[in-house]
Amino acid sequence: MSDASALIRCVNCLTLNRIPESRIGSRISCGNCKEALDIPRQPVYIKRDSYDRAVAHWAETLLVEFVAPFCVYCRIFEPVVNNLAQERAGRLKVMKVDIESDVYLAQRFKITKTPTFIIYRNGTELIRVDGPPKDKTDLVKWIDNLIKASNV
Repeated sequence: MSDASALIRCVNCLTLNRIPESRIGSRISCGNCKEALDIPRQPVYIKRDSYDRAVAHWAETLLVEFVAPFCVYCRIFEPVVNNLAQERAGRLKVMKVDIESDVYLAQRFKITKTPTFIIYRNGTELIRVDGPPKDKTDLVKWIDNLIKASNV
């Protein structure tokens, strides 16, 4: 699949840039303003003041994980989530919300179990999973299926 690409929005001018997956590991600039494009390769902790903007501006698949420091399942899923962020960089952005330090977002999204996963594409919520999936590979399968569906 040599023609696969990802859509990355420039945070400076908000232009969508189509980036070939083969170039995602290298330094990439916006085609419009020449500003460096940010393609996160690890989960990014997000706060209430930038949550909505981050969700709206990411055109590809976005995984938001609501975590708590005391949550055992969050620690079990952490390597899986980190691996997803690294291996699917450009096609997937992973954001985390600490429900203890950001009570507003926890209340807004009615988080009652951790981890809670919300998956977005182009600013629209697609899937919400309250509590850990039954198997660690289930999360990977859901993400891969959503990424494949966006290629169609």
